[in-house]
Amino acid sequence: MNVLFSVVIILLIIILGVQTRSIVLPVLMMFTILLSYTASLGFGWFIFKKVMGYDAISYRLPVYTFVFMVALGIDYNIILVSRIRELAKEMPWREAVGKAVAKTGGVIASAGLILAATFAVLMTQPLEELFLFGFTMALGILLTTFVIAAVFLPSVLILTRKKQ
Repeated sequence: MNVLFSVVIILLIIILGVQTRSIVLPVLMMFTILLSYTASLGFGWFIFKKVMGYDAISYRLPVYTFVFMVALGIDYNIILVSRIRELAKEMPWREAVGKAVAKTGGVIASAGLILAATFAVLMTQPLEELFLFGFTMALGILLTTFVIAAVFLPSVLILTRKKQ
């Protein structure tokens, strides 16, 4: 797991660096994605343990969740950051962030709701592992969509840089 996670993170930071032509942006984007991943696992485990009474989860759940959460988080971040950079050519950075969130928010929210519902369907399957995976993914996607992409990433971008 450690090797997989490390290789994926490093490769994606490099790919994001090439796409954004920046050093700081890929690191910030990956940070928000990893924050979303760990938060969804943490909240999920809390609910599994305290509410549902599970004593353990499969070792595969964190791996599967990592792969999907990172892929989906990167998509949403690229959509938002690309729009911000495009608008920042015409207006101040702070204003570009606000307009980009307003312009891409509907698309990201719609995609997030549809995807969360799609993963939530796995909760109807008779296998416990699919239930846990579907629940964790739906929770993580909603967190990524409505907290990370809508609030946290734009805030971090405004606070860390005036112009990227």
